[in-house]
Amino acid sequence: MGNNGSAENDGLIEFYASEALTCPRRIYFRLKGYPPRWPENVKVRLNQGVKTHEVLGQILSKRFGFELERHLVLRSRKLGFEIHGRIDAFREFPIEIKGKTSLPKVPYDYHLAQLNVYLRWAEAEYGYLYYIKLHDEPTKIIGKLDMSNFPVIKGPNFRAFEIPYDGKLFKETLRHFYSVKKAYEKGKPPEGWRSYACKFCPYRYLCYPGDE
Repeated sequence: MGNNGSAENDGLIEFYASEALTCPRRIYFRLKGYPPRWPENVKVRLNQGVKTHEVLGQILSKRFGFELERHLVLRSRKLGFEIHGRIDAFREFPIEIKGKTSLPKVPYDYHLAQLNVYLRWAEAEYGYLYYIKLHDEPTKIIGKLDMSNFPVIKGPNFRAFEIPYDGKLFKETLRHFYSVKKAYEKGKPPEGWRSYACKFCPYRYLCYPGDE
């Protein structure tokens, strides 16, 4: 799967790196053009996440020389799709920032898969996942962080993970997207996760119409 920054997609299906190993049904509905309906509690988190990205991103840019929101495209005409991504911070390696209401002890699989796409594109051996506690005033969280050993950052309400590139995980991600592509072409929604993640999904109304 090759690097290509061209805007031309030659009719290829577009997936997003952030969809790597996420619920296939959610991806399917997005491809079919159904309008997202974000639950109100998720909208609050999204707004907090935007603020967090802005504050931490400016530090990574001004203090450490990282480029923010680097766009990428990985394309495979053989598979019939391409993966678009936007790296939160990039220099020689990618950094992905995740704002969470509670911090995981280990990274989520789909976050690893997303970062892995960035590593593949950058041909980098490793990258970083930063988990940071969501807050209405993210400077209160970020101001307490110790960045003296950057890119390893330590402090309360923050976790940093150094993640190596994983070729097997990348192949698994391609298989996942390809299966969604086949479902899309058949016009038949794939099976969904039916998990805790459903309550945060913008397409919940399609899977659980009785809950509306």
